[in-house]
Formats: sequence, C-alpha cells, structure tokens
Amino acid sequence: MTRGEYIRLMGKLMVVAFQSNLTHVATLMLAPERWGSPQQYHELNFTKSHHGLTHGQSNESVKNFLVQVDQFHVSLFAEVLEQMDAINEGEGTLLDHSIVTMGSGLGDGEHHTMDELPILMAGSAHGRLKTGSVFECPSDTPLSNLWLLQAQLMGTGLTKFADSTGPLENLLI
Repeated sequence: MTRGEYIRLMGKLMVVAFQSNLTHVATLMLAPERWGSPQQYHELNFTKSHHGLTHGQSNESVKNFLVQVDQFHVSLFAEVLEQMDAINEGEGTLLDHSIVTMGSGLGDGEHHTMDELPILMAGSAHGRLKTGSVFECPSDTPLSNLWLLQAQLMGTGLTKFADSTGPLENLLI
C-alpha cells in the first residue's frame, strides 16, 4: 500500500466513523515524529526524511521536494473535505457540522520555530465559524487558543487549555 493509499483509507474510515456517529473526534498523524525516519512517497517517486529535508530548505531542489510533499498532503486533506461535503446531514452537510483541522507544530522546520504555524481549518461547526478567509494571529498567540476555541465549540465547557490565553473568538460569526 502506498502512502497516498494509506492516507486515503484512513480518511475514508474517519468520514464513515463521523457519518455513522461512531465518534465525533478523530486524529490522523501523516508522518512519524522520529527525526531521521525516511518516508517513501510512492506517488512522488522518492524516499526521504522529511525532517532532514527541512534542514536543507534553503537549497532550491530540497525546497521543491518540500513543496511537492506539502501539496500532496493538502490534496489528500481536500479529498476528505470533499467526501464530508458530499454527505447531506440535516440542514447542510457533514462538513458544515464539523471542524476539520490540518496543521503542523513547526512554522519553520529548519530552525524549529513554533510560530507562524501553517494551519488549515475547514467546516463551520454548525455555522458558528467564519469560513472562506485567511486569518493571521497576532505575534505570540499560542496555538492552544485555537484548540480551546474548538473544545468550546464541541461543548466541553473548558475555559483554559494548556498555555492558552483565551479562545480565538474572532473566528466566530
């Protein structure tokens, strides 16, 4: 099974689990966090350590590999979103009633920075979230502020999460 086939299968399983009400929360880590682990990207026809590549991203050919990997992962994320958007559920679709997030814990893998994180969020949580726009947080905004907002939208009653300073309320309608 190729990396893409595996990710597609896991995405389909998550969608079926949501659709059948088996769960309301799921996570899928696309790559191991072990630094030196080579990963075979069959669809891109190469095997590389993603972590190793990020340390050479100033090299143009390495940067091109990283762009291909990012585009590959985002296209698979989009497939999951399309599947969810095709499932009618009450007043809207499964995607309309969900929050689906893709991101990274590093903004720059070469320097191991944890700011300017690339985060994609889809779904509107039953129409409570703004959609279709790009949002840039002020400097030093903890990522946990997003997790706190999402937890609150899920009805957890949390008022604090990890190092959060408050939910990202400007994402709300």
